[in-house]
Amino acid sequence: MIAHEALRISNMTRSASGTIEQPGTNVAQKSGLNYSILDAGWGLFLNVLRAKAESAGRVVVAVNPANTSRTCPRCGHCAKENRVTQADFRCVACGHTDHADVVGATNVLRAGLALLTP
Repeated sequence: MIAHEALRISNMTRSASGTIEQPGTNVAQKSGLNYSILDAGWGLFLNVLRAKAESAGRVVVAVNPANTSRTCPRCGHCAKENRVTQADFRCVACGHTDHADVVGATNVLRAGLALLTP
C-alpha cells in the first residue's frame, strides 16, 4: 500500500495577483512557488505512480492532508505549536520530538491504513 496526501494542486497554484480593488501580496514569490510546484509535475507523478502500483498489484490511497505534520504520532495531540520550525516537531503535550517530515509521513501512513481497514 502506498499512501500520499491528497493535495489540491490547482488550489495551491492559484494566482496571488488579486483584483484592482484588493491587489495581492508577495506576487513575485507566489509566482515562483507556483512555477516550482507545476515544474515538479506532482500530478503527473501521482498518475504514473497509480499506474505502476496497479500493474504491480498495489493500492494507492490518497489521504486528507489536514494537520498531518501537526499531530503527534505518539499521543495524538494536534496543535500549531507542535511545529517548532519547518523541520522540527516537538509535541507540547507529551514532549515527543522528531523531524516534521517523519511525523507527517507516519501520520499519512496511519491515515492510509485506516482507510483500507473495513
